[in-house]
Amino acid sequence: MNRRDFLKNAMLTPAALAALSAGCGKSRSGKRLIVLGVDGMDPNLVRSFMEQGFMPNTRRLVEMGSFSSLGTSTPPQSPVAWSNFITGAPPPVHGIFDFVHRDPETMQPFLSISEVSPPDSTLNIGKLRLPVSGGGVNLLRQGTPFWNTLLDKGIPVTMIKLPVDFPPPDPDKNGLFLSGLGTPDVRGTQGSFTFFTDDPGSISDDTGGGVVIPVRDYGDGCYTCRIDGPANSLIENSPTMTVEAKVWIDRESKAVRIDTGDNSVVIGEKQWSPWIRFSFHALGPLSTVHAIGRFYLKEASPKFKLYLSPLNLDPENPALPISSPDWYARDLAEENGLFYTQGFPADTKALSRGIFNDDDYLSQADIILEERMSLFHSALSNYREGLLFFYFASLDLNVHMFYRSMDPASPLFSATEPRFSGVIADLYSKIDTAVGEAMKLLDDRTEIILLSDHGFAPFRRSFNLNSFLAAEGFASISSPHQRNNDMYACLDWSRTGAYGLGLNGLYINQAGREKNGVITLSDKRNLMENLKSSLEAAVDPLTGQKPVKHLFILEDLYPGFQMPPWAPDMVVGYSHGYRASWETTLGAFPEDVISDNMDPWSGTHCVSPDVCPGSLVSSIKNMPKSPTLTGMGSVINAILTEEDGVS
Repeated sequence: MNRRDFLKNAMLTPAALAALSAGCGKSRSGKRLIVLGVDGMDPNLVRSFMEQGFMPNTRRLVEMGSFSSLGTSTPPQSPVAWSNFITGAPPPVHGIFDFVHRDPETMQPFLSISEVSPPDSTLNIGKLRLPVSGGGVNLLRQGTPFWNTLLDKGIPVTMIKLPVDFPPPDPDKNGLFLSGLGTPDVRGTQGSFTFFTDDPGSISDDTGGGVVIPVRDYGDGCYTCRIDGPANSLIENSPTMTVEAKVWIDRESKAVRIDTGDNSVVIGEKQWSPWIRFSFHALGPLSTVHAIGRFYLKEASPKFKLYLSPLNLDPENPALPISSPDWYARDLAEENGLFYTQGFPADTKALSRGIFNDDDYLSQADIILEERMSLFHSALSNYREGLLFFYFASLDLNVHMFYRSMDPASPLFSATEPRFSGVIADLYSKIDTAVGEAMKLLDDRTEIILLSDHGFAPFRRSFNLNSFLAAEGFASISSPHQRNNDMYACLDWSRTGAYGLGLNGLYINQAGREKNGVITLSDKRNLMENLKSSLEAAVDPLTGQKPVKHLFILEDLYPGFQMPPWAPDMVVGYSHGYRASWETTLGAFPEDVISDNMDPWSGTHCVSPDVCPGSLVSSIKNMPKSPTLTGMGSVINAILTEEDGVS
């Protein structure tokens, strides 16, 4: 559906369109509801920052309406929580239990949100592999979105940067969608940077998130930088498509000129380039993958250090669907300029690995939030009626990285410069500015809801779940030298009853389900109860605290539901201050069971749900008591259809 057909289906007459273009002409019928989805907005921090004067608009909204904690998901991970919100149902219905799932037949991990599948069949001509049928990108979230009820009633719905909805739904005459969390970069990852340097030895961390590429100046002041794009699935063995950038350096002025394709840009140290377009040709210009990226010159002299952001899908010409209708992303880019389409825009891994320092990271975070605010202003100016949902990711990503700045008990607190102590308060203040912009639209038919999927807690100590299982006899290590190298190569599976994977998942090595399963169904329940007792009794010898607050057995948490084969058997609810180690997420077995978290990623919400509830602020006074994220879709429908007494 093109833009003209959309407007025609929406029955906007030329006179109405002229009125809208002039900024006037509100429709006189129908309720309006603006929902701001602010990932990670913590109710305790909201209260504190309102009292300190950082959130005056939010305080005004609370005074006219209501404010409460909002029950989150189990576990309180963003893809799980937002799926609860979208479907009004728990994980056994929508199928999302963690960021990471595993295929029990192969034991291989996979991203839980979406997948890109190869074609079912191809036509092979020499080295060419031409797709004949099948293949594409699939949303793995199941269940029915709450907004379908609104669309069925003819109520307009706009969802911008919607989490866990990539690819977006089929076009609807009353719906506009721009995908958010789960949208990959052009390489199909959730974000892979490139760092060019003639000093590769300065980067010792190789834990992923991007690649460090050594380059040399052969005396002419020019570095040749190879930029990797997506795999070329049309060619045998799917080689990586590449383009080349020539980087000319002026060490005296500490600047570079970057030439790539038809683009040429000059930037100095600590400066970002504008968005640069890249074209990767699979079979000549008629089969081209378009991408956008931004360079950041970290250092020109004495060493050369040039960062390139993950290559985002070009919103004006995306290689994968990111909006519905497809022209919507293009219209937004034409109105606001190019923007991050990637679901995880802030490069947290670059900071964790030492590619960025705190200043570098925040300079990127500022650009991301400025872009998001521009999209928000555009959404408000074009909003007429129905539901407008707008998602902000900046709080979540940046509080993850700077919780250490306000947590004296963090192992990194003393190493964090005092000038960063106000980073989180400043972020909340900027979100408050967005609240104020939305409040300008309040009238007798317009309401506002501000909600988050979860709150936050400190991540001070890492709990190596698999190491604990091995130490307590629930798993058996047969190859100690492999415990950190290969996900499961170190285990004797014939003597292993349980293993951890993902941020909160705990699995039974079940016979007939797992590839090398040994635990029978008759023994499974007893093993899960033993695991629950053991984990909830575990004590950190350094602090005297219990790292695990609750171990949730899913068949007890969701009685009567049939679990899909990829679901964990248990969810580990960590205590305040603790989280699964990064090694746990991919199934490794480090030597220590518990250790200090020395990663800048110092805040978490992958804990017990009662530790980090979300926030609910509304212009409506009589919101439900003890609200939960799962029930908010029904509340939204009731407000807009005026069927349930919520007003």
